Amino acid sequence: MKLRTKITLIAAAVILLAAAVSDGIIWMICRRTLLQEAEQNVIHRLAVQRAELERYTEQIGGTVTLPELTYYFKTRGDDYTVFVWNGTVVYNQTALELEDLRSAEFLPYAYSTNEIAQIRKNGAEMLVLKGSAGGGVLYAVEDLRPVTHRLTMLAFGMLTISACIAVLTIPLLYLLTRRTLRPLGKLSDSAKLIAAGAYDERAAVTGTDEIGMLAQDFNTMADAVQERIRALAESEERKSMFMADFSHELKTPLTAISGYAQTMRTVRLSEEDQAEALGYIYSESKRLDRLAKKMMRLMELERTERLETEDIDISALISAACETCRPAAEKKEITLEQGDCTGSLRGDFDLLHDALCNLIDNACKASNAGQTVRLYTEITRETNDNPNITALSEDCAIVVEDAGCGIPEHEIRNLTEPFYMVDKSRSRRSGGAGLGLSLVAQIIRIHGIRMDIESEPDHGTRIKLHFVYTPLNT
Repeated sequence: MKLRTKITLIAAAVILLAAAVSDGIIWMICRRTLLQEAEQNVIHRLAVQRAELERYTEQIGGTVTLPELTYYFKTRGDDYTVFVWNGTVVYNQTALELEDLRSAEFLPYAYSTNEIAQIRKNGAEMLVLKGSAGGGVLYAVEDLRPVTHRLTMLAFGMLTISACIAVLTIPLLYLLTRRTLRPLGKLSDSAKLIAAGAYDERAAVTGTDEIGMLAQDFNTMADAVQERIRALAESEERKSMFMADFSHELKTPLTAISGYAQTMRTVRLSEEDQAEALGYIYSESKRLDRLAKKMMRLMELERTERLETEDIDISALISAACETCRPAAEKKEITLEQGDCTGSLRGDFDLLHDALCNLIDNACKASNAGQTVRLYTEITRETNDNPNITALSEDCAIVVEDAGCGIPEHEIRNLTEPFYMVDKSRSRRSGGAGLGLSLVAQIIRIHGIRMDIESEPDHGTRIKLHFVYTPLNT
C-alpha cells in the first residue's frame, strides 16, 4: 500500500471518528434537552391538575367522595393523567395499568415531594411524575415516543451528513495527499538515478516545508557523495599513475644494471670498461636504494596522523639543513646562504630537517654553477593602535629561494604528486625520482604547515613554509 493511500485512509478515519464523536455529543445534548422538556411537561401537567383538584375540593366543602371524584375527572381529566384513590383507579386514559405504576421504581424529584420514574410498556417509553392531591395519588404521564422519534431522525440525519462528508472528503484528501507527496516521488526517482550511476542528478524540489528541507539535505548528501566518488576516482587514478611511474622508475636502473651485468658475463672487457660498468651498476643500485628509502618514508608519513613535537629553534633547524646539503651543493659550485632566522616553532626536528633538505636539494638541482640558494624567515608584522607598540602576527614563513630555471605556472599544482618531474631528463641526470616534494607535502601536512610556491621560468623559485610563529625567550 502506497504512503498516500495510507495517509488518506488514516485522515479519513480520523475525520469520521471526529464526526462520530461530535455527532454523539450533539445527540446526547439533544436527548437531554428533549427529556428536560418532557419533565417540564409532566411537572406542569401535575401542577395544573393538582391546583384544579384542590379548587374543586374547596368548592364542595373540603371533603370529596368517590362519585364526586369520578365526576370531576370525567369532566376535566385529560389523556395523560391517572388518579388513584384509596387503592382504586378513579381515572386512567393512558396505556398504563395500576400494576405498572405500583411496580415502577419512583425516585424523589428535585427538592419536592414528587417522585419520578420511566416506565416501558409495549415497547413505548413513558415518563411518569407522581404526587399527592385530593386525598389520593395523582400521576402525570408523558409519552416519550415523540422524543424517541425525533432522536432517531436526528441520528439518521447526522449519519447522512457524515456519509456525505466522507464521500466528498476522501477523494479530496487523496488528491491533496498525492499532490503533497509528489516531491517525495521526485526524490525517489533521483535516488534511483543516483544509484544507477547518474551522480550529477539532483532533486528538483523547492519549498521551505519539511519536504523542501529534506530535498535540500538530499542534494547536499548527493553533492558529498559525488565529491567523495570523484575523490576516490582521482585517488584510484593517482594510484594507477603512481604504480606506472614507480614501475618505470624501477625499470630504468634495473634494465641498465641487468644489461651491464649480462655484458660482463658474456664479453671479456678491459679493466677500464669493467670499472666503468661496475661504476654504473653501483650508481644505479644506489639510486634504487634512495628510491626505496624515499618510498618507505613516503608510505610511513601517509599513515602518520600524530607526532611528538618540541620547540625548535628556526635558526638551528635551517643551519643543520644547510650543513647537511652543503657538500653536495659545493660539488655543483652552488652557494648556500642563510639569512635572518628568528623565532621557534613546534614540530618534529628530524622530519622538518628532511623537508628542508629536500627543498634545498631541489633548489640546487634547478640552479646552475655559481648561483646561490638562500634560506631565511619572513615575519608579517601588524601595527597596533598604540604607535609605540609593534605586535607580531602569527604568520611566519621559512623561505627557500633560488635563481635557477624556474617552473611554468601550470606545472606548480602538480609538483607534490609522486614521481612528477617538470624536466624528466634533467631530474634523472641529477639523480632525482620526483619524490622529494611529495615527502615535503606529507611532512608539512602532519605539522599543519602551509606551503606556497612562487616561480617564474628563468627567474628562479621561492617556496614558503607558513607556520605559527613563537618568539624565542630571551
